[in-house]
Amino acid sequence: MDIAGEVSNLVEQIPPGRVSTFADLAEGLGDPRAATAVFRILRESPAVASHRVVRASGEPWAPGATMRLRREGVRVAGGRVDGLDHLRWRKFQGPQTLARLRGEQRRLAADVETSDRFPEIRRVAGFDVSYDRDTAFASAVVMDASGDGVLQEVSLETRVDFPYIPGYLANREFPAIEACFRRLNPAPDLLMIDGHGILHPARFGIASYAGVRLDRPSIGVAKSLLVGAPGPIPRDPGGSTEVRLEGEVLGAGLRSGHSRRMVYVSTGNRVSLETAVRITKRLCKSRIPEPLRRADLASRKMKRK
Repeated sequence: MDIAGEVSNLVEQIPPGRVSTFADLAEGLGDPRAATAVFRILRESPAVASHRVVRASGEPWAPGATMRLRREGVRVAGGRVDGLDHLRWRKFQGPQTLARLRGEQRRLAADVETSDRFPEIRRVAGFDVSYDRDTAFASAVVMDASGDGVLQEVSLETRVDFPYIPGYLANREFPAIEACFRRLNPAPDLLMIDGHGILHPARFGIASYAGVRLDRPSIGVAKSLLVGAPGPIPRDPGGSTEVRLEGEVLGAGLRSGHSRRMVYVSTGNRVSLETAVRITKRLCKSRIPEPLRRADLASRKMKRK
């Protein structure tokens, strides 16, 4: 899945004398919310016609873009394209990969179970992935249900071909997570994923994706919100507050330590929100639950090496 190649193809469709914004290109990919990701892609791998892409304000960003635009008849005054709305090009043709992936998320979301359906939890596996450009360093740490003892740890290095785009983290990280999971023996009873579950625009974040694809109960624990509005920060450590999306409670903000910074817990698959919060709280000896904290340390250690 060559998202960078797709972006480059869209850029080359902008005619001389016309411009597009990052949001226009993101819409050409199928999701206008991916504008920041488009900017990162073009910054790292500029297309031939990158000078025809401007910020939402009309400000050229690529080196030498102002001069090249003027040569093509585009008036740039005060550091911005004059008559931006009239010059914007939006008639893109392409596979709209992000729209296709979002449709897949919505279809698979129907397979998520949001009530408790699991045997006794004895082995909890936390998964984390660190990156160095297009190389992923993934780790899985299996702990007992109390979070006191490490039962197994695996780490691996692999290449990634999907950029970071909020809302599509599973397409970037799941292959590495699955590779770690396949090395665990016996398989863990519960997966704890650094990311969201149903607290997601399509109700199908990476924790739900992993739970459904690997046929395991799963919980999402994220350090920041992607969507949703949390209630007031709990006064005392160990307290939690609802996180609502479009009026529906889809997650919880957990004040897991003395810090007022919360972690955000949501159902991945086969685990109710109430149980997900209870398990996460039990596994927190600091702000981050132990399986995830140790997986994060392991992936960073591998990256340093």
